Amino acid sequence: MTHYHIIGIGGAGMSAIAHLLLDQGHRVSGCDQQANHLTRELAARGATICIGHDAAHLRDVEVVAISSALRPDHPELLAARQRDLPVVKRADLWHTWSQHKATLAIAGTHGKTTTTAMCALILSRLGSDPAYIVPAGGPVPGLERYARWGSGPFVIEADEYDRLFLGLVPEVAIVTSVDWDHVDVYPTPAAVAAAFDQFARQTRRALIVCQDDPGAQQAAQRWQAELAEQRIVVYGTQGTQGWQASAIRQEQGWTCFEVVDHESGMHATGRLRMPGLHNVRNALGAALGVRELLGAQELQPMLTALEEFQGAARRFEYKGEAAGVTVIDDYAHNPSKVQAALQAARMRYPQRRLVAYFQPHTFSRTQALIDAFATAFDAADMVLIGAIYPSRERAEDFPGIDAAWLAQRLHHPQVIEAGDNDAAVACLEELLRPGDVLLTLGAGDGYLVGERVLARLARRSSHG
Repeated sequence: MTHYHIIGIGGAGMSAIAHLLLDQGHRVSGCDQQANHLTRELAARGATICIGHDAAHLRDVEVVAISSALRPDHPELLAARQRDLPVVKRADLWHTWSQHKATLAIAGTHGKTTTTAMCALILSRLGSDPAYIVPAGGPVPGLERYARWGSGPFVIEADEYDRLFLGLVPEVAIVTSVDWDHVDVYPTPAAVAAAFDQFARQTRRALIVCQDDPGAQQAAQRWQAELAEQRIVVYGTQGTQGWQASAIRQEQGWTCFEVVDHESGMHATGRLRMPGLHNVRNALGAALGVRELLGAQELQPMLTALEEFQGAARRFEYKGEAAGVTVIDDYAHNPSKVQAALQAARMRYPQRRLVAYFQPHTFSRTQALIDAFATAFDAADMVLIGAIYPSRERAEDFPGIDAAWLAQRLHHPQVIEAGDNDAAVACLEELLRPGDVLLTLGAGDGYLVGERVLARLARRSSHG
């Protein structure tokens, strides 16, 4: 048993690492600036949680685990270096684990969290006792936790940020999409493509690639021509190659579809509790990835298992209804994700007014992807733009880039600059009317806007 100390243990990615280490029998401690539901859950499992950062926290520690975002002058990191303690990043642990277990890695600029959760659920229902990391930052219905170390295969969301996914050596990989994102890490679309090419070369046996996504389709074509040892399987809702989902329709609250393999002629059927073409793609990709990992012949058992899937935290998550207004939250923070979430909402609620509240995430992403953002909100009836969530960035480094700048550049007839969270809550409370659907979008704390609006509407409705 080793004593691991995790700096930034309150984040989704590092708390997931803590859960796996606890499952493996290690002693775990960690620190963060403040407690949250993730640290409380870990404390309940026996982890020692320290609030604030102090070199004294390293007493009896044998290994220090850090995120790639940790600043080099962090006091606990400096103390670890001075004491010559081993310091590992998430990618180092991922590398070790993926070398010791058959690993299914899910990569992509969007769709990977939901697809990862689907893969973990399928393997659980098929009795494979998987290890998995689904860093949704919240519960995944149908799974014990969002991160767990089981005796079976390892399923992991292969995050491309800071090139983390290059720490993995997966047996099978699913690639949902290859878009230009994380512009602070990848200065050009070509840099993103190069990183995914390296990830593909590190995959041992098979790559399951979504051909509906232009970037992924181009990658599949490159890999089919250049990679001799890996099997390339393509899937999607379009095209005449590989696996195709079609006849997609809504039936009594289910999203139903048919599946055919254009090569073998094999057929299967699927149905999901969640709306959206992107979720049909996610389901097909997940089923194919698990099938490939297990070496199974039939696809139907994998698709049938997904009838139980109810989504992951912050992925088209139903928050509630009050005063006739339905509130949905989604982590969508780049143009493709925003468009997919809005299209799913339109599919689920075709006759209702759709109000989108978007909290942009980072100044660099907002600036770099402005052309795609301009048309990403077309499916909404009304769009509110909140203040940019800075994350790791500073506003002074991006003069002129703010919510007003984004709002002015959207090609939409009804756009409102909503201000900070408090102002957005007040604005939405006045704008929303019975029958509306409010979709909160973004990777920051904008989900709180929807929760607060819901609470206010409920109070107002209870008082008549």
